[in-house]
Amino acid sequence: MGTAKDFAQGLKRFNDVARKKATRRLRRVAQKALEAIVDGTPVLTGCCKGNWNVSTDGALKRQFDAKKLDPNGAATVAAGRAKIESAVLGVAVYIENSTPYVIKLENGGSRQKPPGAMVAQPLATLKAAVEAGAT
Repeated sequence: MGTAKDFAQGLKRFNDVARKKATRRLRRVAQKALEAIVDGTPVLTGCCKGNWNVSTDGALKRQFDAKKLDPNGAATVAAGRAKIESAVLGVAVYIENSTPYVIKLENGGSRQKPPGAMVAQPLATLKAAVEAGAT
C-alpha cells in the first residue's frame, strides 16, 4: 500500500504529463490557426500577409511595417511558429494584424477571397475540429 507521499508524487506526475499534453495541443492549435489565417489572406503586394504577428506573452503588439512584404506567407508562418513554440498554458496567444486595411479585406474588400476567408471561416473550421477532438 502506498503512502501519502507516494500519492502526492503520483498526482504531481499526472499533473506534469497533463500540462505537457495540453501545452502541446495549445501550440498545435495556434500553429494551425496561424497557417489558416495567413493562407486565407489575399495578396496584392504581400504587405497584409507579411504583417501577421504572433505574441505569446499575453499582450497585443499592434505592429505594422509597410515594408514587410511576404507574398507567399512562408516567412510570416515561420516567424509565428518560432514564437508559438514558446507559448505556455494559461497565457493567451495572439495572432494579430495591424495593417490599416485588414478589416476591409476580412469583410470582402478583395476580389481574391470571399468575406471571412482570412479569419472567420478558418477559425470556425478550426474550432469545430478542436471541439471534435481532431487536433
